[in-house]
Amino acid sequence: MTYTPRRMLKTPGRRKSKMAVDLLSDVLTLVRLTGALVFRVDFHGPWGVAGHPTLEKFAPLLPPGTNQVMAFHVVLDGKCWVQHATRDWFAVSPGEAVVVPHGDLHGLGDQPGRSLTPFVNMLGGRSLPDLRHVRFDTGPGRSSSLLCGFLGCDRHAFEPLFHALPPLISVNLGERLNALVRYAVNEALDDRPGAASLRVRLAELLFTEALRTYMQVLPADATGWLAGLRDPLVGRSLRALHADPCRRWTVEELAHVIASSRSCLATRFRELIGEAPMHYLTHLRMQLAARHLSQSRCSVASLATMVGYDSSAAFQRAFKRHFGVPPATWRRTAQQGIR
Repeated sequence: MTYTPRRMLKTPGRRKSKMAVDLLSDVLTLVRLTGALVFRVDFHGPWGVAGHPTLEKFAPLLPPGTNQVMAFHVVLDGKCWVQHATRDWFAVSPGEAVVVPHGDLHGLGDQPGRSLTPFVNMLGGRSLPDLRHVRFDTGPGRSSSLLCGFLGCDRHAFEPLFHALPPLISVNLGERLNALVRYAVNEALDDRPGAASLRVRLAELLFTEALRTYMQVLPADATGWLAGLRDPLVGRSLRALHADPCRRWTVEELAHVIASSRSCLATRFRELIGEAPMHYLTHLRMQLAARHLSQSRCSVASLATMVGYDSSAAFQRAFKRHFGVPPATWRRTAQQGIR
């Protein structure tokens, strides 16, 4: 990574918005979206489905390192009603998507209050990995078509993002993305060469777009990582830290780079992110280190320098405080697919 010059951090307007999206994209690479199951479901007549994408149920279907399963549903045609413990039944129309980031139990149906049947019980012996296009005809009534998916990730790679996500996200994808989704549905839901990779990319696209849209409609008093990314002051500081995490930052230097006072930066950062800037930097370094440990063979001493530590011993102490195990143990378990 390279350090972002101060003049770039102060650029206003669309450039600022683009930089926020770019940092979100960088963070999603830390999260490591590990795989996806995507399929289309057509309903005709009365229906009600309960979804509960627990890790125990989906881990065997997703790559090693998956420790979080997220669900998403995009209405293609007709109408769908959605229910969650945090929100009573609400209608979702074509072009709108619902994301369940933490894999909670949720319900979908053709009208509010429908009796819900677990989705796996409706498959009649069909396995989830083999699903591409499922049809259920339960009698007379209206028809609905949904694109459903389950996205696996390593949430430990960037906990601040997941802590900032609500139990349920409902967004309008807009005409541009909706057209792309319909094209991708036709291309992804078969078994031609490359279709499996396209399904993962489609799931990532929908998840990223949902986060971008959600970030734009956050209330003014919202807190958390996404709210911080949107905030002019905290957003500039986050981009500076992520652009050069191994730099010997101090709060004073960070405040100077983003053209702020030290006290103003420290107060606003803690209000939105929930911790001091240097504590956040330590956590960021640890998450980067964990990623390198699982994906490379570099020595612990080299890694310590890569993430901004002067000595291997100091880095190992910090890593153990953060993750509860030394770097060598983390690497061994990560490469064995335990994490």
